[in-house]
Amino acid sequence: MDTLTALMNGPLSPLYCCIGDPVVGNPTQYMIEQAFAALGYPGRYVTIHIPAKDLEDAVKAIRTLGFAGANVTTPHKQTIIPFLDTLTDSAHLSGAVNCITRGEDGSLIGDNTDGKGFFRTLVSHVPDWQERTILIFGAGGAAAAITAELVLAEAKEVVIINRTEERAQALVQRMQSISRTTVRTALWNGTYPINEDRLIVVQATSVGLFDEEVVIDVSFKTGLTDVIACDVVFNPVKTKFLSLAEEAGAVTLDGLGMLVEQGAIAIEDWTGKSPDRLLMKSALEHAFSAR
Repeated sequence: MDTLTALMNGPLSPLYCCIGDPVVGNPTQYMIEQAFAALGYPGRYVTIHIPAKDLEDAVKAIRTLGFAGANVTTPHKQTIIPFLDTLTDSAHLSGAVNCITRGEDGSLIGDNTDGKGFFRTLVSHVPDWQERTILIFGAGGAAAAITAELVLAEAKEVVIINRTEERAQALVQRMQSISRTTVRTALWNGTYPINEDRLIVVQATSVGLFDEEVVIDVSFKTGLTDVIACDVVFNPVKTKFLSLAEEAGAVTLDGLGMLVEQGAIAIEDWTGKSPDRLLMKSALEHAFSAR
């Protein structure tokens, strides 16, 4: 039997995609394909540009073409929700979807793995995370996803810090009475000082993405010995925010770990297999260095 005949006998390859606008330069496809290959999994993954006006049709196409799963990126994470069948607790609470899995009945299930990716990374590096107050800068999609996961996991206290207090208050209100976690806001007028230990500080805005010199308006007190500083920005890996925190004595966690982990969670949901995270990280580093 020749190769073509063998291939055509099936089974057909499971199909996956990433949809967004823009998606040019998105490294997810390269990372996922490398992970699939290492697992010996025959999935195919494509990156597709979908303008906002075509989103509903795109979801219909995902259904019709039998895609087994998809990633969703800007600007569709919130607007895709009405076109899906079911949401996980993480997606419902955060109000955003970045991952879709086709159920056994053909339904499309929306999840948010951004917060889960951050949480897994945090727990693996900070065993006493539940004993610390967690400061989150920002009130957008990443902040909401991370806050949702922390609340579901019953963190001690989460403080939302945002320039627009109304957005911070709205996020806090959505997270109230979900668990025993205290969720509140803090004022951010001028430079916000980080001047005490036993904190986890999360930079959850897009400030610093593709720019090594810009940073949110915070200051770290010199001599900190027990602060964990995290940045969701993954390129550059070592952001200005993390550099400032490190200079003050804080331990830092970069956004690359979160990006790898959220992708790994998606692969686990899609395939039932655990991918090689070190390989996925290397794939991302290669993709970034090739730009």
